Amino acid sequence: MSHIGLLLLDGMAAARTSLAITPDIHSLELEALMRASRLIIFLVLGLMLAVNSPAGAISFVGSPSPALSPIFGTLINFDDKATGTPVLVGDYVDLGIAAVIELEGVGTFARYAGSQSAPNYIGTGPQGERPGTDPSNLGWDGTILFRFTSLASRVGIGVANSQGGPETISVFDAGFGLLESLVVPNGSNVYVGFTRPAADIKFFRITGDFFAIDDLQHDSAAPSPVPEPTTLLLLGTTLAGLGVRHFRKGR
Repeated sequence: MSHIGLLLLDGMAAARTSLAITPDIHSLELEALMRASRLIIFLVLGLMLAVNSPAGAISFVGSPSPALSPIFGTLINFDDKATGTPVLVGDYVDLGIAAVIELEGVGTFARYAGSQSAPNYIGTGPQGERPGTDPSNLGWDGTILFRFTSLASRVGIGVANSQGGPETISVFDAGFGLLESLVVPNGSNVYVGFTRPAADIKFFRITGDFFAIDDLQHDSAAPSPVPEPTTLLLLGTTLAGLGVRHFRKGR
């Protein structure tokens, strides 16, 4: 229980003791008011616990371009350079991406002609085959990692994947501690991501077999805080005070 709640309950108990309540009409009225005050205070404490407890992350599956949904924050559609241009580490610093890199070194990490948000999506291309572990031999394998300039609270990515194995998206904090991960649903084009209760995402990673990505979105704005229910606390303490005052006048 919060410190405020303990003080309120202790105050009501002290009031009852000091007034030496007797079983007359006034004491019954005071008792009813005290019960109502206690009920309100316990309700408020429950609300405060709910407000102060961090909510879990929400993964989402939206709609890819051309009907992109949801839309939020900063959008990077990888159409800033010509099809066939390699993706460099610092290409999107101005858009809040401190670094982007393909970690496995397979194929050519570049912009390719894509159907999700034309003209480009990015991936390792048809030569991007993970050696010795992939029975499909379709290329486009790999692990792509984004590092955000600022901590993000929301991130989403379009994934083009019609064949091959599953893809997994993951988000990490500033110490590269795993926050959340999600296996991408099967489909030729899907849009997936996470919404966190606070801005704590520093890294975003996608790994898999036969995939390309498009329409990266990220948002560093934390969700709007919910105000604490101080009005109900005030109501509870006011009821208690009115009860004591009424009792004293009646005596």
